[in-house]
Amino acid sequence: MRGGKYLEQVLVERKEDTGALDGYGNPVGLNWVEFSKPRGNFRETAGKDKIAAGRLEGKATGTLRMRSYSKLRTVTSADRVKIRGQYWKIVGEPIHTDAGLQEIEFTLERGGVVE
Repeated sequence: MRGGKYLEQVLVERKEDTGALDGYGNPVGLNWVEFSKPRGNFRETAGKDKIAAGRLEGKATGTLRMRSYSKLRTVTSADRVKIRGQYWKIVGEPIHTDAGLQEIEFTLERGGVVE
């Protein structure tokens, strides 16, 4: 597998619990922390605008392919990705794109209802 096809710097972040609780015992202080900084191949698809509940909702989607290794295989939809200065939500579970399990693909989404 050639490294030249992974041109984008990717930041995968995961929420970390600081252990702090509010007056009712609910966790507070969840912070996004760096989980991994791999390189990837990102392909953004055209955004879609639609009206939902009287508000303009614009979403963009994309796919991100990276080399598969044990740490990346633990990434879930609870994590997030930063590419090209924008945060993307991971939609669904990662899939392997080849029989050799050397490459992993994520479906990403950003945008939504404008407040």
